[in-house]
Parts: sequence; C-alpha cells; structure tokens
Amino acid sequence: MAKDKKHNPIFEQTKPWIDNHNDIWLASTISLYRNIENFKFPAKMTAQRRKQVIPLVTKELLASSHLSSPVFIKAEDVLPQEKEYLVEHFLSDHSYQEAYSGEGFVLDQSGQFLATINILDHVHLQIMDVRGELEQAWNKLVKVEMSLGKAFTFAYSSRFGFLASDPTSSGTALSVSVYLQPSALIHTGKIEDMLEKYTDKSIAITGLQGSPTEIIGDVLNIRNNMTLGINEENIISSVRSFATKLLVEESSLRNSIKNEESAEMKDKVSRAFGVLMHSYQIEAIEALNAISLMKLGSELGWLTGVTTAALNELFFNCRRAHLLHNCGEEIKQENIPHKRAEFIHKILKDVSLTI
Repeated sequence: MAKDKKHNPIFEQTKPWIDNHNDIWLASTISLYRNIENFKFPAKMTAQRRKQVIPLVTKELLASSHLSSPVFIKAEDVLPQEKEYLVEHFLSDHSYQEAYSGEGFVLDQSGQFLATINILDHVHLQIMDVRGELEQAWNKLVKVEMSLGKAFTFAYSSRFGFLASDPTSSGTALSVSVYLQPSALIHTGKIEDMLEKYTDKSIAITGLQGSPTEIIGDVLNIRNNMTLGINEENIISSVRSFATKLLVEESSLRNSIKNEESAEMKDKVSRAFGVLMHSYQIEAIEALNAISLMKLGSELGWLTGVTTAALNELFFNCRRAHLLHNCGEEIKQENIPHKRAEFIHKILKDVSLTI
C-alpha cells in the first residue's frame, strides 16, 4: 500500500502545521507505551508471536470511532523515505529505519495520530497537537487506549505500573513533549539563566532530535523526566507549567527587543534573511536555524510578505523527506541542498526586510 504513490496514506495525511500561527509554541506530542500481558517484549519475541500481536492491535485501532479513517501499513512495505517522513511529521526522536517484518504503523487522515506496533513495545500510541491543547489531545489518546484495554489486558505491575520495554518508562508509561522556539532567549544568551531559574527535576530539556546539547532551529523539547510515582494529570500539568513559564519569559524579552530596536538581533535576522534568500544550496540544519530567526523577525515586525503560518509550514517542508516528496521527482543526494534552496526561494519570494 505504502508504495502506491497515488494513494499513499503516509502522504495523504492532513498537515497539522498548515495554518499554524503559533510563533513560540510549535507543537506538542503525547505518547503512551503499552504491552500485552503474557507476551514477551518485542525484542524477545519469535516471528510467530509477533504475527499474533499485529491482528490483536490493528483490529481494535482500525475499528476505533475515535480515529479518522485509520489504516494499517506493514513496516516492510514502507520505503526508507516514507519512514523518514513519518519521523519528521510526528517530531519523533525514534528512527523507524530498522522497522521490518512483524512490525507496522497505524495512522489516520487527521495527521495527528500514529501507532507503531512491535517497535520497542507492542504498541506505542502518539498524538500530535499544534494548538497548545494538551488536555484535549490527552483525552483523545486515552479514549483510543481504553478501547484497546477492553480487547486485551496490558502488562501491569501493582508495584511498577504499566510495564514498558524501557524500564525507565514504566509506571504511567506516558511521555509528554512540548516543542518551543524561544529564539530571543537563545540568541541573547539568556536561555541558560531561564532554564536554571525554573529548574525542575521532573522535566528534561533536549533539542529537536533528542540531544541535550544540540539545539536545531531554536527548538527546545520540554518533556517529563518521570513516569513513576506521579499520575498522568500531574505529568501534563508540570510540563505545561514549565513550558508556559518559558513562553512568558520569551514573550517579555521579544517586547523588550522590539522596543529597544536591538541592533544585534536585527543583524542576526538580516543574516538569516540573506542565507535563505541568496544561498545556491543549503543544508537542513542551516535552513531550520535561519527560518527560526525569520519567524522571530516576522513577529518583531521586521519583515513583510510572509506570515508565521507560512514559516511554520516551511520549517517542516524543508526537511529532507518532506522536501523530496514536495519536489515530486527523484533527486540525487548531492543535489538535495540546491533543491532545498530553490524551494525556499520560491516560498519566500515576496519577503522583504523593513529594517
């Protein structure tokens, strides 16, 4: 199914980031890890047992009234570019390139839901939100999880809660992530002070790809660091509280920069503008870093001819798998940076600096 380009559910999903006007809160994801009682974890399962798990899970997910036209795709039928597209689309810090026979994906047309089957855990449910509505997204995910729980029993310990293949994820087996772009805090060098000011051992901070040291596109992934000894509502509340504090600090700093007419920040935005508008070729990380500064410049009123929503869309679409899909043609690896530059030029053709 996934190899039929005319009817490929991976590419036919709604793109949640289209018409997303959020300037700082880029997106959020909520994940649940669940395993079926009396089955070994996927890494220890035989091929035959893997095949038994798939119909158990897919039967319920495909019949769920909480999903929009869900489909199941076998992992062996998904091309490497399509797997990469899923990673980019869902802001996943897990690679699916090693997914093979006996594993699979369930997704629906909303573009917000993804379930992986037999990859690390028997089932990993994830929902993405771009509107900052964590509680609503959580409620939807719970309904899907509860329907699965009626069909079979999850592996559960009275002492350790829900059991996950990674012991540190057991308990609630819930992961909540908020992706913020605090560009002003980062580029004024104030982000470390803010993170230290609001230090919370229950919160972990990483970059877009899961690294605690490499920040790409000014994106910080704020996620829960604990799944044991705390309930789901408190996890969501603590992540939202931490993210909101940073968001408030970022908004305040942006107002100060705008009022002070910061020459340093104007220079950074101008340089980002030059990189995006005049590069013959550009790598993904350089593009993402420049786009985040363009977003900041747009919010500060230093650019015309582009909206925050358009820049959010570009942020997703200039990444490799999305770029290759949008180009609609076979592109040699060495030509991708040039195609990315051409794509960006086309999207930003009407943009002008006003500083």
